[in-house]
Amino acid sequence: MSVSVGDTLEDAVQRLLTVPGLLVVALFLGFRLTNPVIYETFFARGIEFALREAGGYTVRELEAELIERGYSSALPLLDGLTETGMDVSFPVAVAMLAVLPFVAELLHVVGVRALAARDPNSVPVEEITSGLGGAYVKSLVANFVAVVLIALGTLFFLVPGVALLILFFFVRHRIALAGDGIFESLSQSYALVEENAVPMVVLAVVFWLSWAVATFVAGLVPLGDLSGAFNRAVETGVIVFGISLLTSAYLQAVGGVGAQASAAPAGQSDGLGA
Repeated sequence: MSVSVGDTLEDAVQRLLTVPGLLVVALFLGFRLTNPVIYETFFARGIEFALREAGGYTVRELEAELIERGYSSALPLLDGLTETGMDVSFPVAVAMLAVLPFVAELLHVVGVRALAARDPNSVPVEEITSGLGGAYVKSLVANFVAVVLIALGTLFFLVPGVALLILFFFVRHRIALAGDGIFESLSQSYALVEENAVPMVVLAVVFWLSWAVATFVAGLVPLGDLSGAFNRAVETGVIVFGISLLTSAYLQAVGGVGAQASAAPAGQSDGLGA
């Protein structure tokens, strides 16, 4: 079936305002607001680790040496270092940073399933959790393959890379909602987007413009120390809007209609699978 840009935009907003939609916003907001703490922890503990490995220094010993050498102006930097991030070891900080992309992918799979829920007034626990582990692993691998292909396309010629990015828009949806395998999801996403090439390109432009406008406007709001958190909140809203936009477009492409429509349950075919 064909994708209508106007219907997709309207339906995407409606999905965001449902109970599942607000749950997805809350989950992504919590995740993205904690990210800076993990980044700060990684860099702070990394500097401390480098000091120990390079000269056997602790931060306090370095402070004492700076005072002795007359470089007291550098002390606030060290004070900020000791007060930044969480009090964990450097290996733990590395592990925390490394796990972020995996958590993000899990949230995207959960987000797709929640936003495709049949009932807009309750959290679709069963629809979200049914076969979630397998769907998550397949989505992780399939999107990694897609990213590699997109990167190769962009490396040689920019246009093929951008084209592949759009053609693989539905990879996660095919896995999370239709139960496709890794390579099947890639081929089925390609086929669905190719059938709706013009509206999907328009939706991609709409999303990127939404991101540019929202982040630009957010940057103009004078909130002082809270500006970073506010900007992340705005970016989170745009990200979840993008997930809702693609979910709505996907459901239209496979025959779903309206804010309460859903694709076939995970693990079952909707007629497009092998």
